[in-house]
Amino acid sequence: MREYYFTLIMSPLDVQSYYYAQGGSAVVVTTDQGLRVQIAMRNLVPFITSNGIRGRFRLQTDLQHKFISLQKIVDL
Repeated sequence: MREYYFTLIMSPLDVQSYYYAQGGSAVVVTTDQGLRVQIAMRNLVPFITSNGIRGRFRLQTDLQHKFISLQKIVDL
């Protein structure tokens, strides 16, 4: 299993644009290790609030880079 840590801050307008206007596309984040990782918006839906998406996250994948889980570890 692999773990990636990153900070994500998206305004409500950004969330609306990415998720609702583009039909659930993906967001590309840069991890603390400097890697660019694409995350499907459907995996971020549980973290959407009236303030958008704000937090530090841990992404877990298998060795083939398939999604296992996404956890918010800190609210911002």
